[in-house]
Amino acid sequence: MQVVNPLCLTQEQTAVSRERSYARGVLLLKDDETEEVLDERVLLAAKELGIEIMGLLSVSSPQKGKPESTHTFSLEAPPRSPSIDSKQSQSTGFVSTFSEVSREQRNGRRPSAASLSFRDYDSFLSRGRSDGRHMISFSPPSTPSKSTFSLPLYSPSPSPKKSLRHLRGLSMLKLRRTDSAAFLAGGCPHCPRDMFSRNRAQHLMPCGHRLCTPALRETIQAATACKSGGVPTCCGIPIPGAVIEHVVTQEEQDTMLGKLEQWDGAAQIAEENGSDVQPAITTTRPGLGSRAISVASKVDSVVPDHIADLTKELPAKPGSQVLQNEQNELNTRFHAWIEEHRTTLQTTHERLRTEMKSRHEAATEALIEHHADAMVEAEDKQVSAEADMRDAHAKEKRDHATALKHMIAYCAGTLSSGELHNRVVTEQDQVELTKARWVSDTMATKHESAINVLRAEQARRLRMRGERQEREVQVLRQGQRREELEAERGWREQGEAFEVFVEGKGRRIGKRWELQVAVFGKRSEVVEVVLEDEKAVGGEEDVLAGAEHVEHAEQDLTALAKMREMYLGATAEVDG
Repeated sequence: MQVVNPLCLTQEQTAVSRERSYARGVLLLKDDETEEVLDERVLLAAKELGIEIMGLLSVSSPQKGKPESTHTFSLEAPPRSPSIDSKQSQSTGFVSTFSEVSREQRNGRRPSAASLSFRDYDSFLSRGRSDGRHMISFSPPSTPSKSTFSLPLYSPSPSPKKSLRHLRGLSMLKLRRTDSAAFLAGGCPHCPRDMFSRNRAQHLMPCGHRLCTPALRETIQAATACKSGGVPTCCGIPIPGAVIEHVVTQEEQDTMLGKLEQWDGAAQIAEENGSDVQPAITTTRPGLGSRAISVASKVDSVVPDHIADLTKELPAKPGSQVLQNEQNELNTRFHAWIEEHRTTLQTTHERLRTEMKSRHEAATEALIEHHADAMVEAEDKQVSAEADMRDAHAKEKRDHATALKHMIAYCAGTLSSGELHNRVVTEQDQVELTKARWVSDTMATKHESAINVLRAEQARRLRMRGERQEREVQVLRQGQRREELEAERGWREQGEAFEVFVEGKGRRIGKRWELQVAVFGKRSEVVEVVLEDEKAVGGEEDVLAGAEHVEHAEQDLTALAKMREMYLGATAEVDG
């Protein structure tokens, strides 16, 4: 059984390779055969026996551009509409992907892999968030905080009229408590029931409530404005990122994405501390019970259970046991193929995750080492600068001492050699001598102050350099975290695509087996009818002829045992 590495190929090549691996490993087909050939053969056998295919298979409407002579029968599973509880990779908002792209182009923003988006927000919600107790889970609070019934109907005001209006609104809400379900389903409970508020835009929350845009914005702002920070929720269920992006401004989006980095950092610290992180988000809805959202929580039996029951109900006739064995073998191969591919996906993802982590750690260590070398070089330069300044101060002190010595001798009427210079010493010369003495007395203090100023400036530059280096490390780690989020998103989409592929193939196998069981039953009925007619009409010779006819019919039934050779090809050739 061949297993390909889908991460080394493009998305289209991965689908083709997976289809080929499924055809060879599960259906035991040759390289030039496809699963459609099996479907055509089963459909043809059913048509020949007059079996009503409409009751067994889903009939797809003919597409435009296709000739009417082509078959319109489909063994594929019907498409499923995306929902909040189905797959986390699908959008849960009220705008399509095309609308989101158009709005981004209209606003001049293009999605970038190096920047956080609300897809990362939804991805974070799918993994959970840290709430201070190192738990990655969401559960409805005992008392709803900022949910549908916690926002005020009107803005509070000390005016008695507005207070009466507020109480009147509450009274009207209480009067409608009998039909609260229809009331909530009909509109936002925060909007007054008048003709002006009837046409307000309303947004459907995951819990089933409808909120108008002002109420939704107030809920989001209240969640992001608190010091501890929190994910905007309604009835304890997180609000999807597409809805938040649709109603908040660009500045508020940046604020929420900044909070997202803090939440993700807290969750990452919790994981590093060894706390148990739940891989799924458990959300509780009123009246619906708990439902766990997890990619790994798939049905264990891929082939429907009622197909196995159909084969068990077959009569003990030639070919029934062979047909049941064929089903069991195919089911076994299918499950083995699924487990092998899941293991390959998980192993490859873990390997890539480990390689990415090692690469990120190496890049971070290299940057920190580069910063340390730069810091050592800067400190060496500062030491050299201080030494140069001290040398300059020593030279200045020597020069000033020499000048002061000559000035003292000159004002005393002698030269440095002791001879009289016979010049008149003026009052200005005495002032200059006094000034020179003052400079000599304060020179040590001035030099020490200059050294202190130099050291303070050097310390400030070192501090700024350290802060700049820390920012560079943070930017590098944020970029690495974004890369990890993008990679995790891609791996999750690959896993979900594989699960969708498995589910579709399982349904297709079930439909095909159901039709084959119907064909087997129809052929058994034909054999019984022929045998009864021969016994009722003819004598011994007719009975013998009927027995011979039955023998041929049984040979036809036994030919069903060679179904593997009909549509699977020779097993030895495939294994070779």
